[in-house]
Parts: sequence; structure tokens; C-alpha cells
Amino acid sequence: MRLEDYRRITKSAGDPTQEDQLPPPAENEIRISQSGKINRYVEIGLTMLKEQQKSNIVIVGKGVSVNKAVSVVEIIKRRMEGTLHQYTQLGSVKTVEKWDPVQGKKLETMLVHKHIPMIIIHLSLNVMPQLEESSGYQPPTGNDIYM
Repeated sequence: MRLEDYRRITKSAGDPTQEDQLPPPAENEIRISQSGKINRYVEIGLTMLKEQQKSNIVIVGKGVSVNKAVSVVEIIKRRMEGTLHQYTQLGSVKTVEKWDPVQGKKLETMLVHKHIPMIIIHLSLNVMPQLEESSGYQPPTGNDIYM
């Protein structure tokens, strides 16, 4: 049994945590994807905070997008000149992949259970006491650090 003997059929077999089965993002939520551009996500976040005057935004990254989510957050914080409170939550999402044997192979279908890392970062102009117990907290740095 080798990997070449199988093809992935579905990324998730009946798992409601998959992105295509999640509800649409909230008005203040940015979901980071592997193919999206960092500059575009930063632009969206700054528009929400400055033009739409949202008091907080939520940035979500899963799997390979976790690093990109952290980069987006750091750039937004810098552009907002140290005025944002940051609340960070780490976790994982369970997914199930279904792998079927290639035609002509007499093998059984495999289900592979995976835990994919996930990060949720709340950036807020105000303190959010409801998140203090469940999140890592970074206070605003002040604009003097960016000069």
C-alpha cells in the first residue's frame, strides 16, 4: 500500500467544520486563505476599521494560512499606529479526508482524521473583557514605537 495507490476524494467526510460548510463570515470577519494576497487582506481590515468604523475585526487562519494571518495582523497594527488591542485564540479543527484506491487496485477506501491548527485574532479599538479569560492579550503599543 503506497500513497500512489490512492486518490483523495473529499477533504471532509461529513465534518461540519469545513470552510464550505461554515456559515458565511460575520461583517467584521476576515478569513485568510492560502491563495489570498496579504496586501488585499490588510486593505480590507483597514477599510473595516477606518472607513466602516467597526470597533473590532476578527482575522481567522487555518492550516498553512496561520502564518499569513499573523502577518496581516501585524501590518494592520502597524498601520493603525499602535491603537489596537489584540486577543489571540489558538486551537485546531478536526477534518476527515476520504481516499479511494486508484482504478485497478483492489484496496479498501481509507478515512484519514486530521487536526488542522487554527488561529483567531481579534483586533479592537476598545478593551474586550469577555475575551480576556479565553485569549492571549497584547495591549496597544502606542504610536511612539512606530516613529
